[in-house]
Amino acid sequence: MKKLHIKIGFILGLIFSLKALYSISTLAVLKWFMYPMIPFIELFTNTNFQWIPEVGFSSPLGIIIEKSCAGGNFFIICFAFLCFKLCKFEAIKPTFLRVLFLGICSYLIMLVANTARIISAMKLAEWDWTHQFIDPKNAHLALGSILYIFTLLVINHFISPKHVTIQTT
Repeated sequence: MKKLHIKIGFILGLIFSLKALYSISTLAVLKWFMYPMIPFIELFTNTNFQWIPEVGFSSPLGIIIEKSCAGGNFFIICFAFLCFKLCKFEAIKPTFLRVLFLGICSYLIMLVANTARIISAMKLAEWDWTHQFIDPKNAHLALGSILYIFTLLVINHFISPKHVTIQTT
């Protein structure tokens, strides 16, 4: 039981620390965090983005990728999810290496999910008929939420142990 409390305390401390750091981070600090998405977004949307220090990544179409679009909160959620599912606390070195590996995996997953979210939102905004049904900002938020939840469900499917198939009679 003590080991479980240590695991939960360690992961929660790490998650709260990441959230605190992300909350106080400036755009300049987050530039490296967001930059890997930009070439893929540019490729799939035929839009060029330019870094503006006070704004973020900006396109001639008026689309801005800034702190709220960086994917930091999803990274933290994904990291917490993977740590709670996959961390085993045996020795310090293997635990540290596993947490580091899960952090890298979470970042890569965030890059894929967030890039897909931004590209999807930009493509959705291009369709005039969608503006009749939903405000583009609300569509962007809903699309992001659905995509993030779907991503976590897919990850859960692949990392969960395979259970015995249900027998139907």
